[in-house]
Amino acid sequence: MNSVVRPRRRHLTILIIVLLLGTVAAGGTYWYLNVGQWRETTDNAYLTGNLITVSAEVDGPVVQVAVEDNETVSAGQTLALIAEGDLLLTLDSRKQMLALAVQEVLARRAQVERARSELSLKEITHRLAVEEYERRKRLAARRMLAEEELDAARTRAEETDGELETSRRALAEAQVRAGTGEVAAHPMVTAAASSVRAAWRMLRKARVVAPVDGTVAKRRVQVGQRVAPGSPLFSIAESGAVWIEANFKENQLRFMRPGQTVRIGSDLYDDELEMRGKVQSIGSGTGSIFAVLPAQNATGNWIKIVQRVPVRIVIDGGLDPQHPLPLGAGLHVEVDTHERGTSRTASATRTGPLGTSTAYDDRDAGGDELVAATISAAMGPGPAR
Repeated sequence: MNSVVRPRRRHLTILIIVLLLGTVAAGGTYWYLNVGQWRETTDNAYLTGNLITVSAEVDGPVVQVAVEDNETVSAGQTLALIAEGDLLLTLDSRKQMLALAVQEVLARRAQVERARSELSLKEITHRLAVEEYERRKRLAARRMLAEEELDAARTRAEETDGELETSRRALAEAQVRAGTGEVAAHPMVTAAASSVRAAWRMLRKARVVAPVDGTVAKRRVQVGQRVAPGSPLFSIAESGAVWIEANFKENQLRFMRPGQTVRIGSDLYDDELEMRGKVQSIGSGTGSIFAVLPAQNATGNWIKIVQRVPVRIVIDGGLDPQHPLPLGAGLHVEVDTHERGTSRTASATRTGPLGTSTAYDDRDAGGDELVAATISAAMGPGPAR
């Protein structure tokens, strides 16, 4: 009896196993045909974004550091202060040069008045000499004057005519050098005023400001540290300017297109956070191309390696403020490649700037007022000239 039951159980077990395998195979086939072949996944994906390096623009020791790592900052907020002593001396020197330029223009205009007075005197002298020559010429015609006296009168008239022409040229030259408009519009003054504005602008650069809203990712400066123009002081992660860089194998890109939807998971929050996004663009080169030491595939010891290509993915609605992610956070993405009718290259043309900052718009504020005050003080009291 037992010998009959055992084969039946064995057959039943085999049948169940076959059915299970068939079900698994059918399920796998169904999943591949309806889901798997339309999905490309990778866990070689990371959050990245605009990481802005704020550098010093002037030379000097740092006298104040106002922010620390991981602090939120706003565009235009003071991050650090650099000592202003040398910059103030430069500005004072430029102001003195501007005052000297104003005084030089005033002196030239005084020379114009002097040249005009000398011209009036020369005109009178020339008129008298000509009149004297005419009188002597009439006397000479009546034989009442010696020829030598007539020659002397003629020579005097010619000499005063030359002196008159010289005075006219001197007046014209003085007028050109002095100018005819306002003192502040004279080229000498405007050039000196420009140097004052430049020194004022350089002084304002001693205040290091945040160019954008964001978070201080790294502080690289200490109080007392001497910095030079170009020295990196802070790194700021710009708010909202984040995206995902997913590195897919090159054999995963055949049906990938910009605009395709993406499911995004986070290694930090695991199943607690799931985001949605879209493929923005597909990289124009593999990661190895941009390596510091690119692979030399033409050498004899070449080994075939599957390359990875960076794909930029934008997150719909940006990051969840309740689930902040640091730059460089590991992610896993799944791209739905159903939509395959578009080009692999993004066709949209940018019509505006990628980014702008108004944090430096106030650098010139107060410069014009300083120039006007310096010119006014140099001109002194009295009617405007």
